[in-house]
Amino acid sequence: MPADDIETTPLIVEEGGEHEFDFSKYGWFATFRRSKAAVMCVASIALFTDMLVYGIIVPILPLIVQERLGMDSTSTGLLFGCYALGLLVSTPICAILSDRYHTRKIPMMVGMAGLSICTLLFGIANTYWQLMLARIAQGASGGASWTVTLAMLADRFGTGPKLGVVMGTVLSANTFGFIAGPVIGGALYQYWGYSSPFIFCSILGTIGFLAACTIVDPIKLKEWDLAISRRNGNTDDPPDYSEVDNNNPLSIWSLIKDWEIVSICMTLTIVASAFSAIEPILPIYLRQQFDANPSEIGLVYISVVIPTFVSPIVGWLSYRTGQRLMCGIGVVWISIALPLIALPDNLWLEVAPLLFFGATYSIISTPSLPLLGERVKEKGGGAYGQVYGLWNMAYSIGMFVGPAIAGLLMEHYGFFGTLCAFSASTLMIAPFVFVGNPFKYIPLKRFRCFKCFNDGYSSIPQRDPDE
Repeated sequence: MPADDIETTPLIVEEGGEHEFDFSKYGWFATFRRSKAAVMCVASIALFTDMLVYGIIVPILPLIVQERLGMDSTSTGLLFGCYALGLLVSTPICAILSDRYHTRKIPMMVGMAGLSICTLLFGIANTYWQLMLARIAQGASGGASWTVTLAMLADRFGTGPKLGVVMGTVLSANTFGFIAGPVIGGALYQYWGYSSPFIFCSILGTIGFLAACTIVDPIKLKEWDLAISRRNGNTDDPPDYSEVDNNNPLSIWSLIKDWEIVSICMTLTIVASAFSAIEPILPIYLRQQFDANPSEIGLVYISVVIPTFVSPIVGWLSYRTGQRLMCGIGVVWISIALPLIALPDNLWLEVAPLLFFGATYSIISTPSLPLLGERVKEKGGGAYGQVYGLWNMAYSIGMFVGPAIAGLLMEHYGFFGTLCAFSASTLMIAPFVFVGNPFKYIPLKRFRCFKCFNDGYSSIPQRDPDE
């Protein structure tokens, strides 16, 4: 056993050439630190904290820029875009380093600590460039947290049926943070002053940092899980760990050349752009069409995120029905749901199409995570951080371009025309989601520009569909 594994789990005796643990010497806390439940708790805390802080800060930023600094809406939009910039820069760096140095714990600790520090910077910022720096740092911290958290879950739970349920459960915590953030931030800002939301966010980031400190790095617990399995008599069902080919390690470029991965990332970019496009144009539409006040708009918008609480069920169903099939169904449904949002003639009737629209996000995003993990396992393993880094980058690109495109379309074609345009874009990507790699059906090897996709597919042994 490597020295670092022995250091993290020091109480080991060897019997029959196998590493065994003297479990009687481990207290409840030491056992919990190495448990799958601890990983789920820390992952949920990390994503909940990240999205809660995001939800708290976003409604306050326009007030800071316009009322305190006296700047226009263009400056506000640029400040919002800085988050995606930080996310895009940090995600590949954290993904590659966490895979290369076989650690998930340290990047997560850095992400949580960075989140705690950058939110304090929001509270003391007096100039626009300081706000931009804080916003970029917030995005960079989010990139580290999201990428490493998803990879950590794949390390600990494998790529079997449990992974979809686990990731769906953790994403539900993320959704809860998204709902609670604006409410908490608004109350703190209104009743306790300008700095109170940022102090609260910093405390949450510190709690996330301490939670990350408690667990043993999940990537180093293979021997522990095998010992637990033998102790419980589950020798026929060992933990699902991917065997990493150290002689031919996966690079992020090899993942980008794999069309099975690229098709999912492209889909997520388009879907994320559709969801982020709703954020700036829906409140304007509800205000103009139904004369809705801010409270009513907030209540109606919550219906978009409520369906994501069914993500654990979606994760379980997707493994039974097929994860790629489930993603394809979600893409078709979102293309139907988008135009329906513009049809109701009553404010509260908007809730039904928005619930349908929100449900499609879980149907697409939840199966996509274990699907990417399974693809990495087929390619040799050892690159969960990088593949989920690509997932995170794809989402952030969609989040960045969606509002900008929606603003332009809204100005020229109205609310219904904008929704129809995004509906058409999602429908166009649907065939690629169902098929995966279209080049496996087309003999394009003689064309140099497509050769990498065919080679990337044919070099991997395919699963027997009867299994």
